[in-house]
Amino acid sequence: MGEIIWDMLLCDSSIHNTLFRVICRTAESLEKLYVSRLWEPTEIQGLEAAICSVLDILSIMLSDFSKEIQVGATRLLSMLCIIGDHSPPYLFGTSCFGPEDKQIADFRRSVYNVLSEQFLWNENLFVAVLKLLTSAARYQPAFLISVLDDKGKAEVLEALLQFAKRSDDLINSNPRVWLNVLNFLQALWQGASQYTDILKQLRSSGRLWKELSKYINIIAKTKPFSFQTLYKMEAQSLAYKYQCQAVILEIVACDMFLQRKLQLLNQKPDLSKEGIENGGFSGNVAKELCHFKDILSLSCDQSILGDLIQSSMSFDYDNEVTLRAKIAASLFAVHVMGKLATGDAGSLSVSLSKKIHVMSKKLSALPAFTELAAQYSQQGYSGGKELDLLILSDLYYHLQGELEGRKIESGPYKELSYYLLDSDFLQSYRSKSSEDLFSPADHVYLFNTLQIKTDMGLDLWKYSQWKPFESIGERMLICIQEANLMLLLSSSKLSALRAVVSVLSLNQEESTEDKSPTKREMSKQLNPSWIDHICRCFHSTLKSLSPVFYSSETILHFLAAQVELLLSLLKSNYKMIPINKHLLVLETSALGLRMLNDFIPSVAAVQRTMKLLLMLLLSSLECISFNLHSDNIGITEVRNTCLRLLPVLCNCLGNSENYALSLTVIDLMIKHCLVPNTWFPILQKHLQIQLLIQKLRDKDSLNLVPIILKFLLTLSHVKEGAEMLLISGFFPSLKLLFEKPPQHIWGLGLSVITSMIHSLGESSTYLDFIDSVINYFFKEKVYLISFYLNNPPVDFASDDRPDRKRARSQKRQTTLSSLKETENTLVLICVLAKNHRSSWVKAMKETDSQLRERSIHLLAFFSQATSPLLCPPLLKEEIDSYRNPSFVRSRNAWFALSALGCVPHSRSFSDISNKTTALILEDQSTENTTGGGSSTYFADTVGVQIYKISFLLLKYLLLEAKGAAKRAEELGFVDLAHFPELPMPEILHGLQNQAIAIVTEICDANKIKLIQPEIQSLCLLLLQIMEMSLYLELCVSQICGIRPVLGHVEGFSKEVKLLIKATEKHAFLKASMTELKRIMSLVFPHLSKAERFS
Repeated sequence: MGEIIWDMLLCDSSIHNTLFRVICRTAESLEKLYVSRLWEPTEIQGLEAAICSVLDILSIMLSDFSKEIQVGATRLLSMLCIIGDHSPPYLFGTSCFGPEDKQIADFRRSVYNVLSEQFLWNENLFVAVLKLLTSAARYQPAFLISVLDDKGKAEVLEALLQFAKRSDDLINSNPRVWLNVLNFLQALWQGASQYTDILKQLRSSGRLWKELSKYINIIAKTKPFSFQTLYKMEAQSLAYKYQCQAVILEIVACDMFLQRKLQLLNQKPDLSKEGIENGGFSGNVAKELCHFKDILSLSCDQSILGDLIQSSMSFDYDNEVTLRAKIAASLFAVHVMGKLATGDAGSLSVSLSKKIHVMSKKLSALPAFTELAAQYSQQGYSGGKELDLLILSDLYYHLQGELEGRKIESGPYKELSYYLLDSDFLQSYRSKSSEDLFSPADHVYLFNTLQIKTDMGLDLWKYSQWKPFESIGERMLICIQEANLMLLLSSSKLSALRAVVSVLSLNQEESTEDKSPTKREMSKQLNPSWIDHICRCFHSTLKSLSPVFYSSETILHFLAAQVELLLSLLKSNYKMIPINKHLLVLETSALGLRMLNDFIPSVAAVQRTMKLLLMLLLSSLECISFNLHSDNIGITEVRNTCLRLLPVLCNCLGNSENYALSLTVIDLMIKHCLVPNTWFPILQKHLQIQLLIQKLRDKDSLNLVPIILKFLLTLSHVKEGAEMLLISGFFPSLKLLFEKPPQHIWGLGLSVITSMIHSLGESSTYLDFIDSVINYFFKEKVYLISFYLNNPPVDFASDDRPDRKRARSQKRQTTLSSLKETENTLVLICVLAKNHRSSWVKAMKETDSQLRERSIHLLAFFSQATSPLLCPPLLKEEIDSYRNPSFVRSRNAWFALSALGCVPHSRSFSDISNKTTALILEDQSTENTTGGGSSTYFADTVGVQIYKISFLLLKYLLLEAKGAAKRAEELGFVDLAHFPELPMPEILHGLQNQAIAIVTEICDANKIKLIQPEIQSLCLLLLQIMEMSLYLELCVSQICGIRPVLGHVEGFSKEVKLLIKATEKHAFLKASMTELKRIMSLVFPHLSKAERFS
């Protein structure tokens, strides 16, 4: 009957018309009836009762609400706001929703009266109004603004702020009401773009921030609790308190986010008075905001933030409570099975009877049940229904004993109890909590005890033959209510912990982006001792984890939140965290991964928790690798811990969801924290290298290819690793991958092959592999080699008119990724030409001349340095580096030109071209250039990349020249017909001038301070370029008989003297300068002794 009536209420339009005719009466029309002679008082009271009933019916149709007329109407309107937001406008006209001005004014006055006066005598109405305002704020902003905005007045907001003064009393006496106030405030902050004026009024009230911070102080001091020691009302109150804490912190996080965006929008990186006023807020607001954020960011153990971490991290989840509820439900189900077997369904609903009947059939079909039936038959019991009832009866008493604390021994009854505990009987009654629609814990799924009680027909048991068994149903409901309470409390605490993570994460982001003293202080004050507490709590939570019961999902969510908090701490304070804390993090992560690996992998919460643990490992390892380079303390402990972690991480590779992250962690660990003779045997035992290489051929794993290749590159640096790759068929798999390579894979693949060749050495054992590599890359894929040696595209046309130069410049566009792939191509060429000379010469007889010509062509372009190379930042890390300042700080050669060409696509080419033309006309040599672009970290990176390529081009040409010289020695004469092509002296002079200018500039700029390691590497690279170019110049002059031009020698001598003087105070350049002086003396032997470079 219930379903039939429900369908009629939902589908019968005549019923709808009748219901709406009853409730479509205003308060004024009801008042007029009392003065009418046509209506008796009893009739008016009957009409009011009818309105209450109709409101009740409509409320039930949307949700389960109370029967009071004001409360029911308010709740109904709340639900209509939500439904209206999700409904198509052409069906309900919600886009034009808006009552008349008089109705709005009356409604505003009613809301004000309720918020001002009615809390003491009508709490339900007060809460219902707050929920209505929250619903309107979320789903009907225009309606809410019309209610709150009374011609500049803010009576409703003022009433709410007045009510907030009572937060001290509400925190302990009625946190549920305070939670609804906070939910409304949170809805306003989440819809900040629509409630700008409202938020200004709230921000300007120091009272609000004062009350919120006061509440955080109180809840942060909450002592750890045990669920078993809490009474029902205490547990509910505590759950609401944690939800209040979560909402307050989410409001803080929202406001911090909004303020940060406002600062970025106005280019004001601080919270100064002027910055806030320019954004539309007063100086008083800035003061309040700074004060409130400072409260949450204090560092010592006694601080608010420290106390919040201490109080919200512990997780007291008792699996026994959930287990008792499942055992009680199983006990009830077995009892009902016995009753149904005799045809007695009692007052059970049809749906419940059907569920338990299906369970009974499945139970009796289990092997354990059949085994028991056979045992009972052997003991002389008759078969059939009586035997089934006997088994059910014994199973009932076994379950009753377990509920009372006596465990069921292993055997058939234990297996039957496992089936009942894992059945979906109780699970079918889980539903989303709807007590507070907008609370932080509204996502928690609780057991619907009211529906269970209704389906049981428990109220009728006392009037039937089921009366003796009434305690069974009542005990089940009590156990389920306890489980619900624990789920609610744990979910509330989880929401509070997640809110702490949100605030910490925002603090970390602001301290990273904002370099003001306030933000730097925030970062410094984070206490590393919190890591100990978090790790202890994580270990404790892990002990609560059980793969048997559904409740473990709640624990997994809490584990994930704990790891997120730890990750935020590491990111915000990594420089101050000592090695022993990182070791604790590594061990904690290993413990979590080891346990979760044995868990059900299909559970989404398991995947997310494992992902966060791997991210935590990655972050900690990055910090450790950074510290190990500067501090040897704790190296042994770090290595031992990492070695214990490797098998666990190899096991994680079996999880496809976190495959990439697991492999990245392994790669970082063996690259920076371990030595090969320790990690290789472990990987050899636990890593399935064949499956790893097969993924290169898998079309569904293309996104993993770069990560796999980076790991294989690390593996190939060890001879045993290179041999492993060779045996496992890496090269054939790579060739298949190169048939249709993903973007930017060419360079990585070449790097692995190059590393393998280098690691395998010059042994003749691997000649077949070397020959196959040369044949594949320089015959089958020679077009790709040519492509990357023509990167960037270079056109040396003879027409030097400005418009022609501009057109050629426009074609010279490349990317940083392409330049790196050019570098990798040249590295392979150099390794083959040096380490396997005979195989190289033999295979390259027909194409070596073209290869040298392309190399000289590219080298000549880099030598000229007269027009910028267009290389815009494209990838995220490139765009980030573009926003960072220059680290080389050079105004010479390619560093000056890169500042012009390495800009985002939004910068028009015409602007760059015009600046370039002016720059070229002003100074063709680009020396001491101060042109129109401001250098960035990205531009410097491109400049460094150009010089790396130049170095490799010179290295390759020098190898070719040395090879020719060796042949000349063997033959006794120089065979000019077969002598390799070499660059003209002018090309080499250009590179020499660039190297001298940049190194001199850097050394002069750092006379009294230490040069950073990356700048030292650049200086050494440039001096090597200069040295090799001089060797090639010596070779060209001797073979071709070209004498140095006197003017060049004088200018070169002058610049070199400045270089020598600039480098004298920098010890790291001493060895390079010694070699440089030696080769200069050979190239310029005719200089007088006074002019010698000594």
